[in-house]
Amino acid sequence: MSSIVQSRMQARAQSALSVPQSEELELALPSVSVISYSGPGGVGGVPASLAPMVKRLNTRVNWYALTEQPQADFTPPSEGNGRLSVKQQKAQSPTYFGFSFHKPTLPERLMDGHRRFCQSYLSPLLHGFPERAIFDQEDWKSFKQLNELMASHCLIANSDSYPSLFWLHDYQLSLASMLIGSQAGILLSQFWHVPFPSAKIITAYPCGKELVEALLQNRLVGFHTKDYAENFMDAAQFFYPELEVDRLAMTLISDRGKRTKLSVMPLGIDVPYWQNLARISKPYSEALAFKHDLAPQVILGVDRLESNKGILERLQGLKHLLSNKPEWHKRFHFVQIAQEVKEPSDELKEYTEAVERKIAIINNEFAKENWSPIIYIKGSLNHEELAAWYQKASVLSVNSTADGLNLVAKEFVAAREDEQGALVLSKNAGVSRELSHGAYLVDPNDAAGLSSQLFNALTADAEENHRRMLSLRHAIGWNQLHSWAQGFLRETLTTEENKF
Repeated sequence: MSSIVQSRMQARAQSALSVPQSEELELALPSVSVISYSGPGGVGGVPASLAPMVKRLNTRVNWYALTEQPQADFTPPSEGNGRLSVKQQKAQSPTYFGFSFHKPTLPERLMDGHRRFCQSYLSPLLHGFPERAIFDQEDWKSFKQLNELMASHCLIANSDSYPSLFWLHDYQLSLASMLIGSQAGILLSQFWHVPFPSAKIITAYPCGKELVEALLQNRLVGFHTKDYAENFMDAAQFFYPELEVDRLAMTLISDRGKRTKLSVMPLGIDVPYWQNLARISKPYSEALAFKHDLAPQVILGVDRLESNKGILERLQGLKHLLSNKPEWHKRFHFVQIAQEVKEPSDELKEYTEAVERKIAIINNEFAKENWSPIIYIKGSLNHEELAAWYQKASVLSVNSTADGLNLVAKEFVAAREDEQGALVLSKNAGVSRELSHGAYLVDPNDAAGLSSQLFNALTADAEENHRRMLSLRHAIGWNQLHSWAQGFLRETLTTEENKF
């Protein structure tokens, strides 16, 4: 590659990643209500990613969630600006309308049943593994009741903020739209963060019709990929043959004229935030080699302990690599950072045990002198620690067998200001549609293929790594969190028939 071309590529990538952090999202509404299962206080996941964007909405924000404590700059509704009406807040400050965080107290019995239904049934079903889905009628009742109670709480708490835009996230509270969407003075939209399975799956199992009906209450529904949107249209047409479905415009119209628009908008991340974390955590990143006695190269995995993350499949690929490349023993470590699911189901507990057994077997088989191939770190790391590991990794492996998107891949790219490092990425992760040009793509179930791509990534020269990383950074630069949110909310406000 010529130095001129390389310089131009680098300039374009840097330009794409340079976004003013002070940019605000202008909304012609007195309030926006965000509804998600988890609130903004967690370390990872979608809510933690949304928090920086929510802070920059140039309007009042009410955030409703069932778990997590609010961060320091999210004021409870009984404190600070939470006591002021929208009119009072505008008078006090034309640019800061305030936040309020609402965590309703709901019966523990319903919370437990809802959690079991999500973990044991909905999650495997939506990720395309119906054979793993365990349907329980009582848990299904709890799921519906909790959604109804959450919707009622949101409407009551928001009663003085009409007109209002309600923005639902993910599937755990998706049935809340049945009640919220029926109210006057509310504009309802939803972003579906997990895969939407094929119509063959969703139409053959309990509660599929209810999920589709709930999504149709929204003016706008967002998906990460076109495949998910098409699967939803197929399912809606199956359950409701009278629907008029315009696949080109991705619009569904009921026989009463109710219109639901679909949009394909993969979630972006707050790139400046991760860039800053990378700079702050650089000394810690350099110290990791001494703390863990790391080999010269590091393959990194950062995953929740869930079966769809493909941890067991990746361990099989790692074993294949160790078996076929003995000369590489002691030349690299595989570091698995495993985040436990809060209050896991029995199935998730069994999966965790299977992962830990597999790690022990591989370490016992291939250990040499003071070296074992796998370093296992169980628990939630804060963002600074993750940024340090992202910078230390020679290779990040994302091996999801099914994943709505996967934010870890994007965080890794944003943290690599050195423009080095390689991404080995599952074709089954939604993010592969955006990052295919710079990543080493793999079939997560093909141990030999995964082994081969891990080896290719480990042995790539600096120029190849640089070329691929520039492509990856350019991709995430074009779709950052602020522009994603701005685009989605703007489309919600401008979509046809968005009258209150």
